[in-house]
Amino acid sequence: MGTIADGLIRRLRTRLDRWSSSVPETPSPPTPEQIHRSVADAERGRADDLPALLLAVSSGGNADLNAHTARALLSARPRTWLALDAAARRIRWYEPRWTNTVIRRLLATPGPLDLLLAACHPDGFVREAAVAAISERDDTVALPVLALRAADWVPAVRDRTRQACRHRFDRAPADAVTHLAPVAFALRARQSGGWLAEAIEALLRDGPPRALTTALASPDRITRRTAHRIALAANRLDVDQLVRAARTDSDLPIRIMCAEAAIRRGNGDVPRRLLASGTAAVRAEAVRVLGTNGAVDPAIDALVDRSALVRATAQAIVHRAGTDPAAHYRVLLSENPTPSAIAGLGETGSSADADLLRPQLAHPSSRGRAEAVRALRRLGRTSPDMLLPLLTDPVSSVARQVVISLLPQAGTLDEQALRPRLHPRNPRHVRRAVGRLLRAHGTWTRIDVDLLLIDDPAQEVRADARADLANWLARDAATTYAFPCGPRAAELSALLTAVEAVLGPEQSRLLRFHLGF
Repeated sequence: MGTIADGLIRRLRTRLDRWSSSVPETPSPPTPEQIHRSVADAERGRADDLPALLLAVSSGGNADLNAHTARALLSARPRTWLALDAAARRIRWYEPRWTNTVIRRLLATPGPLDLLLAACHPDGFVREAAVAAISERDDTVALPVLALRAADWVPAVRDRTRQACRHRFDRAPADAVTHLAPVAFALRARQSGGWLAEAIEALLRDGPPRALTTALASPDRITRRTAHRIALAANRLDVDQLVRAARTDSDLPIRIMCAEAAIRRGNGDVPRRLLASGTAAVRAEAVRVLGTNGAVDPAIDALVDRSALVRATAQAIVHRAGTDPAAHYRVLLSENPTPSAIAGLGETGSSADADLLRPQLAHPSSRGRAEAVRALRRLGRTSPDMLLPLLTDPVSSVARQVVISLLPQAGTLDEQALRPRLHPRNPRHVRRAVGRLLRAHGTWTRIDVDLLLIDDPAQEVRADARADLANWLARDAATTYAFPCGPRAAELSALLTAVEAVLGPEQSRLLRFHLGF
């Protein structure tokens, strides 16, 4: 190590002697599968096992296991590093075997994993020594931890880390962007977390071109989004690059900003190239620009786009050109009733079009049936006799549309005809749909249904019932001044007794009080 790191390491020797002079027990190396699983868990915020596994790899792992671990960490997302940092601080460092192992390896010839763990140690002297050692090496595995320490709560650690980051910017700007930027942007909102994010933005804006090129291709969407924003502001992307990003980038904000820039800077052919984008907002903008420039044909084609946003844009352009878009949809429904054509007629037609839409309730595709229900609702044609048969549709999206359409009329529905559909032999989505309608039927029907479904075999159905019952007790029970009577009261009392063990004594007591039992 260099002289700076050596000086800090010497300071640690006396601290090590104070902790323990015993030789720590070496943990057994994990398998590659354990490492992969632990890194995946850390991404979900569960990183408690990862520091110990890394210590075991560093202490006793062979070259292949070390390489596998390095690859897993280098491909990890920022949240993994944040979780690892927090988990490492929760390790029982006061136990000599942990601190001794890390510091003894730091005093000897530390590997990248040793430096990584030492840089996450709760003791600021250990973290500072690790940062100094990392700054003097070319290892990339521990680089993301520099981004963590650049926002460290100890000024000495923070300042030394920032100096190391500046040095890395000058020596290897592309590596700095690759390994520092994702964690830096993830830490931006933290106290002292803004410095590195702003420094990286300055590097992308004013540094060598390869830094920006690297950031534009980063797998981290925030890094990539920041790079595109800076590149667009500096006019450093040509039209072909903009179109490619607008059509293929996985990040929606990037696709939209690049599409808008491509249309502004390109010729009349650019919007046509963007019509094939997989993003509805990009297609809608392309249709709008072409229509504004007098090209109506793309708008006519887009009348049957899957996206409501694109259809609405196309409908406005067709209408502005002097044609009724509903007329196009009527022709399409008579020839080729696609789900988008059904939706379009519901968006532009009138109540007189209900006869055209009603047969589509039997459309062969579930999306077609759902769009038919939605279209009839928009046109004000939601007869229970017409829609109730679809409540048992095998596809849940159709049943949901039926519920939305019939909720305003729930009080007029035949409760006794619907109740058999709450039986567990019916599909789960049917029971949930019928439950929603019956809860809107009236207060006592609502409580009845909740008590009936609160012990349903399906977790989602039980959750609906329990949440609704709790909501009634918290919000509506105090202002429900009547009590159930007659057969309804007897039924509710019997149901309450049957599920009392599920409800618990307190909720059962409250229900009996509010129901007058």
